[in-house]
Amino acid sequence: MTSLAWLMVPLAMIGVVRVCVVLVAADLYDLSLCRSRPLPYTPTVWVVIPAYNEELCVARAVQSVLDSEYEDVSVIVVDDGSVDGTVAALQGFGDRVHVVSQENAGKAAAINAGMHLVGDGLVMVLDADSTLSRSAVSKMVAHFADPMVLAAAANVKIADQRGVLGWVQRLEYAVVHRLKQGYTVFNCEYVIGGVGSMFRTSVVRACGYFDTDTMTEDIDFSMKILSLRGNFDWRIIFAADAIAYTQAVPSLKGLLRQRFRWKFGRLQAFYKHRSLFFGRSCSRLLSWVHLPYTAAGEVLVLFEPVFIYVVISATFQTGWFTGILLLCSVYTGVAVFTIVGDLTEPWRAKAPLLALAPLAYPLLMVIVFVDFVAVLRSLFTVLRGYRPVGRWEHVERTLTSVPG
Repeated sequence: MTSLAWLMVPLAMIGVVRVCVVLVAADLYDLSLCRSRPLPYTPTVWVVIPAYNEELCVARAVQSVLDSEYEDVSVIVVDDGSVDGTVAALQGFGDRVHVVSQENAGKAAAINAGMHLVGDGLVMVLDADSTLSRSAVSKMVAHFADPMVLAAAANVKIADQRGVLGWVQRLEYAVVHRLKQGYTVFNCEYVIGGVGSMFRTSVVRACGYFDTDTMTEDIDFSMKILSLRGNFDWRIIFAADAIAYTQAVPSLKGLLRQRFRWKFGRLQAFYKHRSLFFGRSCSRLLSWVHLPYTAAGEVLVLFEPVFIYVVISATFQTGWFTGILLLCSVYTGVAVFTIVGDLTEPWRAKAPLLALAPLAYPLLMVIVFVDFVAVLRSLFTVLRGYRPVGRWEHVERTLTSVPG
């Protein structure tokens, strides 16, 4: 027990130092964002929305794009063999929206069908259950005025959170996306998520479009760009000022399904693009530090129950409750600095999150539990020899079932 505890202490300290460094880098990101001025760069933008049985939410997603303050934007919706009223829900938009229907082939195939219809400029991928802020496209385009930027991820926020799980996901998204700002400063971002992600159309073509052999086409394609282009002369970034909204998963069962897809798909992408680890095509900070640390973190999640047991057991054996209080204080501090440092939300929106900051540790332990189950299930899936590929994974959301 003592040896295990002494092993976990340095690991925990490394994690705390890493988070602190990245949070400081996130502050530097904010300074650069405040000082930047938009350049006269106004390319044509296409927004591709893949949809499968999305009759209750696809119109809302499309309308959010049409309401954009950016003028030169076109919408392409790819109906991937829906058996509900998805196509009917789009009829009211007329010629403003180009709707393409195909036999069901999976999300990546649907994205590719839309990508083949775009011209030169920029292309954004938006999930049919999500929406964009009015300034999202304009803010995103401004980042591409830098010719080194090949792809950018939007700042995705939880909208209409309900119940404990909703607030847990709201807090999780806030912390994770704050850290992504730091990764951008260090130029070691490797994930361009599927909600509101934007790419140069020339890069999409050069990379051969999205692959269909993994469960997370977005992580796969992001790492594919890095494999082919590297990050010495090019960058993939996080655009904190480009806001998109998605719904929280309301049930634990749905959250477990969603995170299994995320975890297994990430592991698939890591294995598929394993040449990025300790390679020479990208910076050492990404190839030798960030990616190996992230991969190790996926494995160490399996030992989280052991860590919790050691902490609780040692606390009750020694009567030294300061350790648990210190652990909770670290999580609370990270949550406070994350929330206060977010320049994209008004204080009235930050207030509820700040009130939850003292409970950050127990709340985020819900996500740790979900991640533990997802990684464990991924391990069993590998041992069984089953290899899930790209397809639609629907999880229960507020008022409707939408892809996770």
